[in-house]
Amino acid sequence: MRSITPASGIAISEYLASSEGNVFSSATLDATAVDTVDSDSKKYLDKGVLLAKINTPATASGLVGPFDPTESDGRELTYNIVGFNDTFADLSQGDVEVGVLIKGTVKESEVIVGASDGAIPAIYKDYLRTDSLDILFR
Repeated sequence: MRSITPASGIAISEYLASSEGNVFSSATLDATAVDTVDSDSKKYLDKGVLLAKINTPATASGLVGPFDPTESDGRELTYNIVGFNDTFADLSQGDVEVGVLIKGTVKESEVIVGASDGAIPAIYKDYLRTDSLDILFR
């Protein structure tokens, strides 16, 4: 596994299995939906985390956050899945625009789908093969 370690001491995951044929979109990541912090207590989101649209509260509607089947703000809904985060996002200053992989091949061992880290249930793989998403796993 190839990782990049920035000054904060966080290892950035290389989740892409290939760079060929990848298609990206963009979205605004809601800082309040992310709870990971680094050794400097700065909020961040790593690459390879599955993202979903937020529906509630209205102030966050249209933003995205990590897919989480235990939430109740829209991120738990499989039809709200938008793709994988492709930006090492530093959220210490608030919401951030991120790249989102919508078509490509990822390393299953390097992505995070809800609580599944590296062993993605087949049902979630099916959700990532739709009219708007074309994600393959290696």
